[in-house]
Amino acid sequence: VIQAAAQAARRNSRFLNAEDLIFLIRHDRAKVNRLRSFLSWKDVRKNAKDASGDQVEDVVEETNTGKPSRSIIKLPWELVNQFTDVIVKSSNPDGEEEEDEDELEAYNDSIQRLRDADEVTRAMTREEYVHYSECRQASFTYRKGKRFREWANMNAFVDVRPNDDIVDSLGFLTYEMVSKLTSTALQIAKCSNNKSNDTETIISTSSTNKRKREEDEERGIQDGNNNKKSKKEQQQDPSTSTSAAIPADGQSGGLFSLPSTEQIPLQPEHIHEAFRRLQQQPQPLKNFRGGLVRTKISLI
Repeated sequence: VIQAAAQAARRNSRFLNAEDLIFLIRHDRAKVNRLRSFLSWKDVRKNAKDASGDQVEDVVEETNTGKPSRSIIKLPWELVNQFTDVIVKSSNPDGEEEEDEDELEAYNDSIQRLRDADEVTRAMTREEYVHYSECRQASFTYRKGKRFREWANMNAFVDVRPNDDIVDSLGFLTYEMVSKLTSTALQIAKCSNNKSNDTETIISTSSTNKRKREEDEERGIQDGNNNKKSKKEQQQDPSTSTSAAIPADGQSGGLFSLPSTEQIPLQPEHIHEAFRRLQQQPQPLKNFRGGLVRTKISLI
């Protein structure tokens, strides 16, 4: 909010718009495409809702309007938009909208998220899926616009109350931050769990080999001292050696043991480590200056 307000002040404007927020994330092209697609479809739903409230006579008269058009957010700092009139008239003489690369990338990203959600819910029961669907419907701004503005403390940085598009855009960016932190923290927790399991396996294997070696040495000494043992005692030695080779605690950590299916929940240290890793952005030009360089906190 602070950076967007400063960007609006550079334009000599008291009002925030969507371009101010998009300008802050202009280097992340995928996130820009998702935000533009989100705002475009929101405009479509708003226009469809407004059209459904018209009178029946007006709807009957306007039968040739066709489907509601989706507005395209044009970024003023892009070079292509300086020649918008010429390009649009030459490429789309019939006024039809064609999917460009940005829209296709946003569509592929949404499809990938749906595939990930399908993989997560494939082994769920009915109760777990109901709980999962309820959690997916959570929103920072839907019917919580006032509370979200108070939480973000917008009145301290913006003189004029922001419109719904700004609030929804901020909620979208907040969702992106939480999603990125959560996915990174899950990867960190998974790596730490795998390392701990490997360490436990190595320790259990080494302890088992040590016990077996000690048992073999003891049996060798006993066989040397007692050469006149009965056959019955000699048949009992392999069973005792195999029973001694098994860990006493009964934990399965050997080579042929099944992997543990328990999922470790996220801990605060996983979130802290994820936030720390997100701050480590490559800055190749600053590597030649030497010494420590103070950088800003990377959030969005």
